[in-house]
Amino acid sequence: MTANHQVPLLSVTVLNYNYGHFLANCLDSILHQSFTDFEVILINDCSTDNSLEVIQPYLRDPRIRLVNHTQNKGFVASLIEGMALSRGTYLNVISADDWVVSPHAFARQIEVLERHPQVVMAFSAYGLYADEQTLSFVSRLAPASYVRDGRDVFTDFLLKGYPQHSGTMIRKSAYQAIGGYDPTLRWSLDAQMWLGLCHFGDIAYIDEMLYAYRRHPSSMSKDPTALRNAILELFRIFDWTFSLMPEEEQRKRQWLYRKARQRALISFAADAVFSGNIPLGWQFYKVGLQVSPWETLFQKGSLAIALRALLGARLYDRLFRRQPSVTSEQTMASA
Repeated sequence: MTANHQVPLLSVTVLNYNYGHFLANCLDSILHQSFTDFEVILINDCSTDNSLEVIQPYLRDPRIRLVNHTQNKGFVASLIEGMALSRGTYLNVISADDWVVSPHAFARQIEVLERHPQVVMAFSAYGLYADEQTLSFVSRLAPASYVRDGRDVFTDFLLKGYPQHSGTMIRKSAYQAIGGYDPTLRWSLDAQMWLGLCHFGDIAYIDEMLYAYRRHPSSMSKDPTALRNAILELFRIFDWTFSLMPEEEQRKRQWLYRKARQRALISFAADAVFSGNIPLGWQFYKVGLQVSPWETLFQKGSLAIALRALLGARLYDRLFRRQPSVTSEQTMASA
């Protein structure tokens, strides 16, 4: 596809802070897309590494607009600034340490959004990488591509997990309709956006690995207060998104509201324990107990965490025949 609009159809915000060693890979993957009618808002948030040196050659491409902060504003402020500067009909955000795997990623998402005007968000399967060559696994949130009513996908997001922030494409009019990102949030901006958009139209999923997400050690493992704040942010988001429903629907979905809160309380603990890091899992579990002890204790997930920690991986899997699910957040790559 070639550009034929004075105003680009797609705006891509690239957020960079001290990711100079990853940045070229990210920008190359964007500029090599078969769909070319886009602009890149590249926000360098006062990096102290060689980011500006890496960026300079790319500024020859007129589609790239550099916003160079002289003071560090942080991820949230930079993200909101990128959205405000975006001129396109569709919006995409890519962190400078992530990249686009498929050269047709933009084209695939734009095709769905153009064909289905009611779709407000198009996301895909993605690969989680330790580095550019080491694929850890592929995350698939559904067994096949779909276009579905956002109210149904809302349930899936709450119970099965959310898409990654990098690479999820949204319709700008829908972004504006929900009021954009909440500047008071720090840890859960993606959940706020995805759950909010579910109330404003249909959601599209593309069952292809279009993007790559680079795994880093979670800062929450060093600061339990961060996890506590993330859980409390999610509770605020649940309250807000459920308030968007008619009262009758809110009453019918009280079960979902309870399950969403329960999942938020133990999901980090469960991920750690089932990954084999039991000490970290118990550390995360104690945070859930501090936030809401009864909701944390009295749920099936807590029993599963305890049994997995006590029995070990082999015996637990043998007894409960635990099988990988294509709807889990972390589906092992078959490649």
